[in-house]
Amino acid sequence: MVRVLYAEDDSQMTQMVQLYFMSNAPDYSLEVVSSGRKCLERMAQERFDVVLVDLMMPELDGLEVLGQLSARRDPTPVIMVSGHGQNELAVQALRAGAVDCIDKNSAEFRQIADIVRRVHARHQAKASGPAAISVPTEVAVTLVESVSAEGMSLVYFFKRNAPALLLSAVLPGAFEADLEQHLATCGALVLGPGLGTELALELLRKVRSRSADLPIIVVSAIPKSEAAVATFKLGAQDFLVKKEGFQLELVFSLNHAIKHAATAQLNVRLTRELAELNHSLEAQVIDRTQELRAMSGRLLQIQEAERRSIAQELHDQIGQMLTGLRFQLEAGQKSGAKLGEALELTDEILRYVRTLTLQLRPRILDDFGLQPALEWHLDLFRRQTGMTVGFEIALPPARLPSEIETTVFRMVQEALTNVARHARGAETNVAVILAPDGNLLVEISDRGPGFDVEKALVKRDSLGLAGLVERVQLARGHIEIYSRAGQGTRIHAEFPLPAVAA
Repeated sequence: MVRVLYAEDDSQMTQMVQLYFMSNAPDYSLEVVSSGRKCLERMAQERFDVVLVDLMMPELDGLEVLGQLSARRDPTPVIMVSGHGQNELAVQALRAGAVDCIDKNSAEFRQIADIVRRVHARHQAKASGPAAISVPTEVAVTLVESVSAEGMSLVYFFKRNAPALLLSAVLPGAFEADLEQHLATCGALVLGPGLGTELALELLRKVRSRSADLPIIVVSAIPKSEAAVATFKLGAQDFLVKKEGFQLELVFSLNHAIKHAATAQLNVRLTRELAELNHSLEAQVIDRTQELRAMSGRLLQIQEAERRSIAQELHDQIGQMLTGLRFQLEAGQKSGAKLGEALELTDEILRYVRTLTLQLRPRILDDFGLQPALEWHLDLFRRQTGMTVGFEIALPPARLPSEIETTVFRMVQEALTNVARHARGAETNVAVILAPDGNLLVEISDRGPGFDVEKALVKRDSLGLAGLVERVQLARGHIEIYSRAGQGTRIHAEFPLPAVAA
């Protein structure tokens, strides 16, 4: 049985989560504690598979719990539970090592049991991989600091809150005098706020000229964007500003940098071994994969070209013929013939042809781009179905690659078609947003009846969910579909964008 520990001081929220688990994950064991300190005590006593932690709690808040677990090197996956208006703290939690963050006020919160199930499955898959990441239980960290009081204060903080990070302080002159020895014995380096920008950058240059892989964190006394940019360009893993609570942030940053360095070393070793043992087979697989991708991409291009051709044919031939027919009927009406019904029918045919033309391949997508095309389609959808659809969009100034624009448009089109068929009247929202990391995020959600995702994907019809998933993957995107009977549906996709487009 999978064991879940939930730290939450709100009794009503606790009862709600317990009901969610009883209904959706009866095979999971949920234990609840009322504070961050009790959470740490229980984790020290017994092993849990997943931990849920409320961001704001008495005694120890969620960030402090993460800090303590990070100092213990506890590998248990932690999901942070946040409230409304706590986005900045939630971002800090994710940066500090939380695997996910759920807003109590969002519709997604009702799927908390499913989220825990996915987190546990990912953690198991990672743990059972071919090789584990070897992170030392204790790491020697050298702090270069010209202000002795500052150095002693940090050393004391680390001894009390992060004993696995063996922090020792040294003056800059002594550090430079015995540079090679310090680099040979330390597992990470911190350049303290008392050094000043110029000296910190000078020491960073010297260290990087001798060691390309050593994790280095720079702490500055004042927030200067120019200094931060220069720091990252010289190869530092992080740039922190000395402010209230920065010591805990430094612990998070060091643990992340050390783990990242261990991961990088493991990746180098595995890559070298794989190349030596199976170079020929790997090359064949890569070639075959590229060939299949090219063929699949070509099929989609042919499909879109065919739609474009049909749309052009409808517009140029049938549309013109019907327009000519309308002129003839108008002339007959002037001569006294009763042709009113024929004219109305002709108008209806013209409207149908225009609509069909736009649905096959909207010219607005080719001529003006993704946003106008989506706005047009949503307006058409609202008029045809009478449904209300929320829409949020934030795109880069430049046009996106044609493949991504087409994929996103077809994704929204197919999702809304499914909503009209199976969730009519349900609240629906569409969001297409450029994320801070440069990826394009697309999400369509509704509060409809929901469905069994696995069964739907088994139906390999090209116009269904399986075709939608394949289209996103061919555009080098990543897609996830969340749905459960009675709890609505959420389709989430991410597309990496070229640097120019981002």
